[in-house]
Amino acid sequence: MRQSYFILILLLAAGLSGCEKNFLQMPISNTTTVDSVFSTTVKAQGAIANAYYDCLSQGLPFTNVWNAQIQENLSGGMNYGYAWTIAEGIMLNGLAAANTSEDMDGYGQNFTYIRQAWLVYNNIDKVKDMSDGDKATVKGEMQALIAYRYEQMFIMYGGVPIVNRALLPTDSLTIGRAPLAEVLDSVVSWCDQAIAVLPSAWPAAWTGRMTKTAALAIKAKALLYAARPLFNSATPYLGLGASNNLICLGSADASRWQTALNASEAEITEATTNGGLTIINTGNPSDDYGTATGVPSNPEVILAWKNINNTLFDAGNWNNLPMNAFYNTRVWEAQGNVLMSNQLENYYKSDGTDQTWPSIGAVTAFSDYTTRMNQMEPRFQITCQPWEQDAKSNPGDVNWTNAATFGGQGFGCARVTKFYYKASGRAWFEFPLFRLASAYLSSAEAYNELGQSSNALLRLNVIHQRAGLPAITTTDQTQLRAIIQREWAVEFFDEQYRLHDVKHWKLPNIGNGIIGGAIRTFAYNNGGAVVQTGNTNYNQYVLYNGFWAPKEYLNPFPTSEINKGYLIQNPGY
Repeated sequence: MRQSYFILILLLAAGLSGCEKNFLQMPISNTTTVDSVFSTTVKAQGAIANAYYDCLSQGLPFTNVWNAQIQENLSGGMNYGYAWTIAEGIMLNGLAAANTSEDMDGYGQNFTYIRQAWLVYNNIDKVKDMSDGDKATVKGEMQALIAYRYEQMFIMYGGVPIVNRALLPTDSLTIGRAPLAEVLDSVVSWCDQAIAVLPSAWPAAWTGRMTKTAALAIKAKALLYAARPLFNSATPYLGLGASNNLICLGSADASRWQTALNASEAEITEATTNGGLTIINTGNPSDDYGTATGVPSNPEVILAWKNINNTLFDAGNWNNLPMNAFYNTRVWEAQGNVLMSNQLENYYKSDGTDQTWPSIGAVTAFSDYTTRMNQMEPRFQITCQPWEQDAKSNPGDVNWTNAATFGGQGFGCARVTKFYYKASGRAWFEFPLFRLASAYLSSAEAYNELGQSSNALLRLNVIHQRAGLPAITTTDQTQLRAIIQREWAVEFFDEQYRLHDVKHWKLPNIGNGIIGGAIRTFAYNNGGAVVQTGNTNYNQYVLYNGFWAPKEYLNPFPTSEINKGYLIQNPGY
């Protein structure tokens, strides 16, 4: 296994210590000037690492524990947890214009972190003991980080203000929204410039830095979402008058699928030819999927958010605990953020057929629950831990027994233990921002939309069969589209794809059991809570009815920014 030394080398160089090891924070202030930060390579590396830490944190619950796994909450995958979480109000009442957003870190933070990357880009030439080649590489890294932030905003908000340098105090900060096409072109341009100078792979000591494959992945994701129906349309989801180009590309153009396909195929080629990356498939589906999603720096991960946090519990400072294994299983997900039936039904049985679950209200013996859970496919077994069972992701490990991971869950289909394959006592995990599997599913989706079902099946089955499931054979475009969408839901559950996937696909049932409508789960012991051992029966019921309105296809901008008069709000808010 390749080691993730990027964080540690920078911290050791700075002489830092402590139980929580983050990328070095080096803000530019009155006492820490641009000239002092960029005086030597060692000092500049701190600013570089800070840009990585901030820019790649988008959407992750690393600074606000109460947001938990909000994107999976909102798309019907997991319950929202406790009533005081941010997710509950959104799920029951919808996104509001009053500073409520599902990206967890807030709209304004995007530009703070983008500025950090531009500061590095604009000042790296000042470093006297760094070669010109290394400076060019750093600039490429910063462009890729900026492209990542913009790609994420593009998906969530549509057109956003484009900032192409570090703004000065004399610059106006009230920059209006750019059209969708301009934001997309900027992302593609930044990625292309980065690809030209980034290495295919880094020495082991620098694992985690941007590569050509990572920049290609950012580009491919932006182009995939541009090809999907939400943006790839002659008319927007709701009218915005003369500003329709902020939320719609103005035409339904099949060539966008070809462009997306070209990008994902280029990503696959670079990754497998020069990047040392591969789809892990040894013939052991459980181990392969567990390694791909839960082992740090494995050869399927293109880019990850890295943070080593060995704090097991800190009641005095809850924000120390996100991205932490034991806190994760006992509070984030197991104590409230548990699996819902709506997501459970996306998984296949191990023979590739659909599982049948008791209908709403049908009280069934708990032994039936155990039998059906044990019939599920390997990806489910690694991702979830059914009640009264030890986690199959960490077999025989005392840290992952039923007793060790049980805590006042109440209701739910199962606990979620993804990202911790054979983790034992490791408290932290690395969130995989891009895995190579996404490129294969992107190509499969694009091939199918272009009417090339045989090529779509080739790409899809690389992922589907890796999971130990029989090959998909249907060539019907409509049926294959639904199967590919289901594969996204299963393969990338809890990796922050589902919420925006279902919006950009404009699924017809989005308000009927995905984001809105009946969100179902299991109750136990004649309609009550699950207990650690001795459960007698279970039944399915509607936990809540989620809110959905077409305005929620895109996020609202914060009211505080709209009130400044320089931003046009997305329609419906």
